[in-house]
Amino acid sequence: MLKIYYLHGFASRFYITSDKLKTLARLGPVYGHDIDYTQGSEDIIEESLDKLMRVNPDLLVGTSMGGWLAGILAAETGIPVVAINPVTEPAQSLRPWIGQGVDHQGQAYQLTDDVVSSYYPFTHYGSGLVLLDQGDELLPWKDTARVLGDYFPVHRFEGGSHRFEHMEEALELIREHVQD
Repeated sequence: MLKIYYLHGFASRFYITSDKLKTLARLGPVYGHDIDYTQGSEDIIEESLDKLMRVNPDLLVGTSMGGWLAGILAAETGIPVVAINPVTEPAQSLRPWIGQGVDHQGQAYQLTDDVVSSYYPFTHYGSGLVLLDQGDELLPWKDTARVLGDYFPVHRFEGGSHRFEHMEEALELIREHVQD
């Protein structure tokens, strides 16, 4: 069984009981932590690296901003990564959320321009697989495929949404990616 470390997206939380993670857990135990993307990029990278190294996972999986972060951590550690509907240009993608906001759990947050500017593009290093829902309403899948397709295998699913609705169908692709 694989040991999987999951990294969630902006304004979200690590919910081991989510349907997506329950499905992913069929490949092995899933670990993770809550990530506060209102901190600077170096802070979240350092904190996440520390937490995942305690687990010593076989695979990193991240969605949206977590896909970006998983890519960075994979390049630093050599751990294979699956980036799901990943943000490729966080300094651009986070810009609309600068200021005060409320996350998906109803908690207030403050995102500053300085923090957003600290985020750099998705890295092109490591052993990665990119999974995209063509119905992603936040990140155009064609742009993501264009930016990452020369560096990583990209698999797209018809329909879906930014939340990624094809984990069940993706399990075999993920398993094969780690075995390669």
